[in-house]
Parts: sequence; structure tokens; C-alpha cells
Amino acid sequence: MNSMDDTGVVAGPASGRTGHTHRLRGLAGTGFIATLAAMVATTLAAGLAQAVGVDFEVPDGGETIPLS
Repeated sequence: MNSMDDTGVVAGPASGRTGHTHRLRGLAGTGFIATLAAMVATTLAAGLAQAVGVDFEVPDGGETIPLS
């Protein structure tokens, strides 16, 4: 006789599309927050570097690169 143990089966959402859409929104939200965090970190690092005397100039043109 064959015996089957179904205790490891987990029921998922009724529609696979609902879970997929939710994951995609979560990924997009995470990417957006990571992008904002990278922008803030880069701006802060540039501001700190400028505060200690690093010069943000293009060598040929002599124009200053704006911090913002």
C-alpha cells in the first residue's frame, strides 16, 4: 500500500497573478527606496568631501560641478 503524507502542502493564493503583482510592487518599492538612499549617501559624501577641501572642478573647462 502507498501512504501519502500531505502535511507539507501549503495552499497558495487562488490566482498566481495576485502574488506575482504583489512581488513586483514590493521589488519596485525596494528599488525606489534603494535609489533614494544611494542619492542621499552620494550627496552627503560629496558635501563632506567639499567641506574638507576637495575641489569639484572639471580640469579642461574649469566649471564647478554643483553639489545638488
